[in-house]
Amino acid sequence: MGIDIGMCYTSEGIERLGFSNLSFYIGTSNYCMKKLILSILLLPLAGRSGSDNSIEIRAGEWPINLESSGATYSLIFRDQGVMNSVVLDTLPFPNIEQLRYFDKALSTLKTGNNGDIARFTTYSIKRADKKFDGLWYILKTKYSTTDFRQSEADAMSKAIRGF
Repeated sequence: MGIDIGMCYTSEGIERLGFSNLSFYIGTSNYCMKKLILSILLLPLAGRSGSDNSIEIRAGEWPINLESSGATYSLIFRDQGVMNSVVLDTLPFPNIEQLRYFDKALSTLKTGNNGDIARFTTYSIKRADKKFDGLWYILKTKYSTTDFRQSEADAMSKAIRGF
């Protein structure tokens, strides 16, 4: 019976190998254990670039996060047009100037009127006053839609100014 180097055997495998191959099994077992321990130690570092920053604007069933990764920024939200599954969409901002235009649109709509729309090339933001809920915004991209309250818009503006 041959031994695959990348495979670790259980105690049942020792009986199959026999006494003459026991030393080879122990060496392979130690090798697998070292790989396992090394991978567990390096796992928290995997996928990090060191400069990632994520701010949670809204948690729960309909999350909204604002993330920065180096010089690019992203608004990640759950598409409210899809009710039967969780679909997250990303609105990318290639630089800080584009993100500040988003903030300026929120500030302008805050002082505007119901139904005002700020249109951009890849998305639009519409102000929607609700009688009992207060001021809301509707964010539409090409394929997705989400809405958020004035308090969440204020949290986004504060986070954008903090970048």
